Amino acid sequence: MRLALFTLPLCLLPGGMTQLRVFEPRYHRLVSESFKSGQGFALCMRGDNDIPLPVATRVEIVDFETLDDGMLGITLIGKERIRIGLPQADTDGLLHADIFPLPQWPLLSVTKKHEQMTSSLNQLLSQYPSQLAWYSQRDFDNLSWVCSRWLELLPIAMGHKQHCYQQPDAELTLTLLDEIFAQRRSNLSLGAY
Repeated sequence: MRLALFTLPLCLLPGGMTQLRVFEPRYHRLVSESFKSGQGFALCMRGDNDIPLPVATRVEIVDFETLDDGMLGITLIGKERIRIGLPQADTDGLLHADIFPLPQWPLLSVTKKHEQMTSSLNQLLSQYPSQLAWYSQRDFDNLSWVCSRWLELLPIAMGHKQHCYQQPDAELTLTLLDEIFAQRRSNLSLGAY
């Protein structure tokens, strides 16, 4: 399958949702192509020199609107993990590439050890009720899904996010999150003295 690429300094994984403002003509064309094909497009993390990183997410548009400033707003859902082939630019700069599906991260049950990680994510998302409404309670029972949402949110370099996303499962992301949460608990207990 060949898809248009939207390259951004943004991480969106399968099961995640986000909203984008579309203002460049080439991306208006991407939206049009996406609706015509019914296949969506590839949302790619941006690497050095604006190069799309190789593991991306095939996304579909689930809603659109005209924003107050006249721009097009689209709501996306991440559908599947993909590897992109060599990108080729059209005359207007829109990139296309062959895409190759990758296995999704296997479901992991939330253990007692990771309940805090899950509840912290739920609390964080509850500050944004419109985004929280996109997800169901059953999503929070899948630790791979929880790891995906944290990876989207963490303020770390795209190269690090890409390294985690290239893995066949959520274990590397989970290890990273375990370290972050352990550091956070350590800082909180030090602050108590």
